[in-house]
Amino acid sequence: MLELNQTVIVITDKGTAYEGYIMARATGEDGASAYKIGVEGAGFEQQGQWHKADDVFVPEPVKDEQV
Repeated sequence: MLELNQTVIVITDKGTAYEGYIMARATGEDGASAYKIGVEGAGFEQQGQWHKADDVFVPEPVKDEQV
């Protein structure tokens, strides 16, 4: 389960993607999860959109490559 304020990447069924953070989470009676994702930066803040759990991913840390 993802945690509040965790940085995530959203990739929707429409093919759009963006990075944000988890503002809230909800679980339905059938056990399906959804997350409200907020966006900050570049002088604006988006209050958040709800996305199903299948659309929300945790970014992998960038590994330093040695040359």
